Amino acid sequence: NTTPPDIVMVPKLDSVDEARLLNTIISECTSEPIPVIFQTESAMGLINLHEIIKTLIEASHVIPVGIVFGADDYVSDIRGSRDIDAVVYARQKIVTYSRAYNLQPIDRVHIEYKDLDALKLESEKGFGFGFSGKQCIHPSQIPIVQSAFSPSNEQLEYSRELIRSFAENQNAGKGAFTFKGKMIDRPTLLQAQNVVAMFDIL
Repeated sequence: NTTPPDIVMVPKLDSVDEARLLNTIISECTSEPIPVIFQTESAMGLINLHEIIKTLIEASHVIPVGIVFGADDYVSDIRGSRDIDAVVYARQKIVTYSRAYNLQPIDRVHIEYKDLDALKLESEKGFGFGFSGKQCIHPSQIPIVQSAFSPSNEQLEYSRELIRSFAENQNAGKGAFTFKGKMIDRPTLLQAQNVVAMFDIL
């Protein structure tokens, strides 16, 4: 018997039938479910994304953990450009469905691998979109991507102070309150908690 892989990356998952076929193939190779990251790389894959996710969650031998946006194949399929404005809808949909089902959304690869300044900018925008990571095609990209998708020391300290201040105001019977010139309520608290939780994971 061979040891099953720790995780499987599946390209071009376009339909519920393919998701079911994936589960069948894995079930024929191992008795244990395997974590799977799959790629959305076509218009049909994007249209069917919700049903694909639900099918994989219900599958017996698949543990879906992440979705990768395969931008180059996607823009070829829709006959569009690789310009970031042309893929806003796809990126938002992948992030939204990923977060709704507690999966990790992984942003597109930056193919101009020598342009590290552009990579930094695109990575920071991806983090702002809600992606939890980005594909890399060259070792030089790794530290830049890791830095962009990690909270800065300033963000971490701000979030910790906000969480402490929220608790103090709650104990004083207050609802919304002002923190460093900003109105703070529960959604803002959750954002701060997400920053701290991300730091703890890293």
